[in-house]
Amino acid sequence: MILEGRLVAETPIYRGNSRKVLFTRDGDGTHRLVSLAGEVAGTAQSLMDAFIGRSRDGRNIGLLDRMWRRLYGSPLPEGLITEVRCELRDECYPRDRFFDLRMGIKLDEDRWAAEANANYKIETLFRNSVFDLTMQVNDWILRRDENQAKLYYLLQELKEGRFWFGGGKSRGLGRCRLEMDIPFSPPSLPRVSPGANHLTIFLSFSAVNPILVGWNWGRVTPELPSFIAIEGRLLLEGIRDLPEPIKDRLSVAIGGPILSPEDWKKQLSEYLPRVIAAWLREQSSGEREFWVLSSSALAKLGRGKYGLSKKLLESLEPFVDQPFSSLEEAEEAFKEALGKKANMAKRVINAMEHKSLRGLEFNTVAWLEIAKSLGLNPSLSENLAERIGDEAAMVEILSRECRKLLPRFFQQIDQQVKLIQSDSWVDEEIAKREEHIKIKMMLLNGEIDEREWSDPDFVPRGITPSTWEEFVKSHRRVRFRYMLNPRNLRKSITNDRNYIGFIKTYRDKVRLELAQPYNTDFRQGGPSNREISRRYGKPYDRVFTRMLTWSPSAEGEGWEIYIPGSTVKGAFRKRASQVLRTLWGESRETEEVLNNLFGTQGRRALVFFSDAYLVDPADLERAWCSMDGVRMDPRTGRPIEDAKADYLFAYGENLIFRLRLDIQDISEEELEEISLLLNTIRDFQNGDVPLGGEKTNGLGWVNASVTGLQWLTTDPNDVGKKLFGDRELRRDGIWYKLELDGEEAEEAIRSALRSLPSLSEGRSSAQKLPLSRLGFISHRAFGGRCGMLHVEGEVLSPITIRESGEPSFKTTLDELPVNGWDFFSVSPPDASLRGNDKIYALPSKSIRGTIRHIYSIASNSKEQSPDITRLNPADSLFGWVGLGPNQAIMGRLSFSFATFDKPELSWFKVPFFYGEWQYTDGEWKKVAEGETYKLLIDDTWRIFPHVPLAPIVERIEDFKPDTPQADYFRAIMPGSKCRFTIRFWNLEDQELQRLIWCLTLEEGLAHKMGKLRYLGFGSIRFKILPTSYFIDWSKRYAGRPEDEWRLPIDVGEWINTEVIDHYEELRKALNAERI
Repeated sequence: MILEGRLVAETPIYRGNSRKVLFTRDGDGTHRLVSLAGEVAGTAQSLMDAFIGRSRDGRNIGLLDRMWRRLYGSPLPEGLITEVRCELRDECYPRDRFFDLRMGIKLDEDRWAAEANANYKIETLFRNSVFDLTMQVNDWILRRDENQAKLYYLLQELKEGRFWFGGGKSRGLGRCRLEMDIPFSPPSLPRVSPGANHLTIFLSFSAVNPILVGWNWGRVTPELPSFIAIEGRLLLEGIRDLPEPIKDRLSVAIGGPILSPEDWKKQLSEYLPRVIAAWLREQSSGEREFWVLSSSALAKLGRGKYGLSKKLLESLEPFVDQPFSSLEEAEEAFKEALGKKANMAKRVINAMEHKSLRGLEFNTVAWLEIAKSLGLNPSLSENLAERIGDEAAMVEILSRECRKLLPRFFQQIDQQVKLIQSDSWVDEEIAKREEHIKIKMMLLNGEIDEREWSDPDFVPRGITPSTWEEFVKSHRRVRFRYMLNPRNLRKSITNDRNYIGFIKTYRDKVRLELAQPYNTDFRQGGPSNREISRRYGKPYDRVFTRMLTWSPSAEGEGWEIYIPGSTVKGAFRKRASQVLRTLWGESRETEEVLNNLFGTQGRRALVFFSDAYLVDPADLERAWCSMDGVRMDPRTGRPIEDAKADYLFAYGENLIFRLRLDIQDISEEELEEISLLLNTIRDFQNGDVPLGGEKTNGLGWVNASVTGLQWLTTDPNDVGKKLFGDRELRRDGIWYKLELDGEEAEEAIRSALRSLPSLSEGRSSAQKLPLSRLGFISHRAFGGRCGMLHVEGEVLSPITIRESGEPSFKTTLDELPVNGWDFFSVSPPDASLRGNDKIYALPSKSIRGTIRHIYSIASNSKEQSPDITRLNPADSLFGWVGLGPNQAIMGRLSFSFATFDKPELSWFKVPFFYGEWQYTDGEWKKVAEGETYKLLIDDTWRIFPHVPLAPIVERIEDFKPDTPQADYFRAIMPGSKCRFTIRFWNLEDQELQRLIWCLTLEEGLAHKMGKLRYLGFGSIRFKILPTSYFIDWSKRYAGRPEDEWRLPIDVGEWINTEVIDHYEELRKALNAERI
């Protein structure tokens, strides 16, 4: 009997091993074909079929055999299934036959930051791919015993999507669903294994709390060389405003390989005006044909029997000796002048003289085209026309004008260099693989013998020592004679070539995606650098991760936003390990439970985490919100230009992700693991399991909901009784089934937790501050002071923080764009997508930066941290990124956005230049040629004092600009209030004392935030609310109610000015009595 069906990839699929990137191809890989049931070759194992085969040592068995044993407690009958073919449909192949690339990083447990050289890359088949599956079944064996019923219900498991193929099953990969009309039915229920069960928990969460799971593309790695070979023509292509004729000529002059971007910028500065001048002269030279009406010809038209009337001749006199470039142009002008006698125009045309002139005549049209495209001053045409015969004089005029363009061009060049330099690991990988191919060709051709292979000092000619060392090391377990197998060598060379093609192709696809308008930020450009547009933008520094999927409707591949299962699993494991180490300590038992639940090398995880997919991925543009990040120079209070970053994150209650957790065959001995998992799910519901990046800036702390639960068991009296009590199970084939939705599912989780032993039962938790082996405070466990601060902010003087992206208001004055900026809100960067119900807020990065600045002063963190073992107090608490591998650590504070409740907003106008205004002796004064006053503490930290608004600040009724030489913006007015939270963990008492003082300050003191602080904007006061609390971890995981494990914080008891450095200077600088 032949069974036929379709196997649909519900998730991406990976088939390979831990040392491979590419999905295993059929045959030698030359044709890049893939299937799931094909033969897999290995050096230590004989060939085996993925579905029904078995390795020589018997340790690896086919997936259908494994499922049969799990369900029925006995091996798959020999010969029942004689062949399985499962081939990817032709239409599911992309043109290049390369698929998606999934990448992941490992976070160091102590630093909670990426671990060097611990990332992974694998090629995965597209989600939604379809395979044609055929299965050859022996009819005679099928009719024996209970084989027909057993095969039927095994296939039912595949049809229900409870089947995983390949690697990465616990990280969201490999789940498949069978579509098949089974041509037989079970005569009766077969006997089943009593230990088989399956628990599926369905979860969802929205992006009401912003989230950003960053894509690992488009980044420049600091550890790698900052400059790679670049051709000038690529940089010229990246300058969007450059007209094609100018770009072509510049490409000839400076389009070749360049030594350094800075030198090339100087060349561009020099060549640009010269090329424009040369092109203008070229457009203005040559033989020019034209037609003129001479005065004698016009007089002749008035003579004779049918001469033109005196009135008509007078209407034609303005055209005498005027050159026309064509007869059509002349005829049109004459007809308009002659009016009702337009039919006479032909006679006038016949009287015109055809002339030609060789020489230079300034081409005004060509100049205006160039000026408009580049944003040059069109009125220069007269000066240029006067000097059309003197190229050097033209270059001098154009050089002065082009200086205005260069900053914008240089910004675009830097962006292009960054994009070309980004993901330089790809170039390194390609170079390494090309050397591997050379080595394998040498082995194939007998150019390396066994003595050389064994010689530690030998390096083949043309191969770098590091690559040779790495190649030999990775093959140290393979005997030399096996290395020379021609078939294996040729297949390995093909794989290397496929890998190079795959990684190059994928990078091109990624760069094309990053260059799309929705992934491009808004930047200044255009005339006078005042237009805000994506036209001048670059890809956002951080965008949401995405994967290529198969789209049946589009019959092709397309990008889909998602959260990898590895991210979800990593977040769950991090939280579970922190909690368990806090309660149980660093013990063998702790590691055993964690490894059982989440898996480890050589051990399958108990729980499979899926990817988190969007419920409705259709209209995403409105769900993206942007936030700008910039590091301020503490001495000047100005932004550091090369430390700017912008983020495109997900936000909104309608942006909903769904995922599922699958746990198979839970035993009595694994109830501790299940208790830990359910406790972590409860933490996920409470917003305590952060996903993705920018966690210290409040992103990723989502609140999940349990939307459904399905419990399947072959024994209704097994472990399910302890988990779900006496809830009624209904029969469904071989299973007893419990299916719950919504609140019922949530209650089932809560009741299961109550029935299981608490994690802290019978254990004492000292909750000491965890330290790493290097001596810094670790994130491995919770200790010291942990909890949540609820904070209220009250605006004392108008505060302005510019919205991110495009300005909400625009107009034009004197042919110049004028922008009106609204206050920052959690909104899309495109103004047309913002609604009227904006959520105004202080960005979490701004709050964090403000408090960190004061904390740096209060902790005297003047010296830069040299490495992770010698962090200054501010870097230790707020986080730090140094140079070199493993020199980054996440902070121990997380700030949320501070949202306003019905704030009062007002429009203001401030002139561009205000440096001559100073606040001295209690009043604002205009000081001619004076320097801007700076208040510095310890000659290191600038503080903007609290002062009244400067006289040049004008409050206006609405956005009605009267001059382009001013800023127009909306500010939040005094009296408006906002609220935010600060999560803190693993704090020393002194750190918490200092943090609380830096946050609340003292009576009469206040903070400064936002723009134009010098002119009196941005005064704000914070206070800690009584709902703030410490966490008692033992009580929290003993099932106690919230009011028992949340311990109130008495803020007054934590004020200790003895720990505040520069105390008197801060009190003076932050005095808000002058507002």
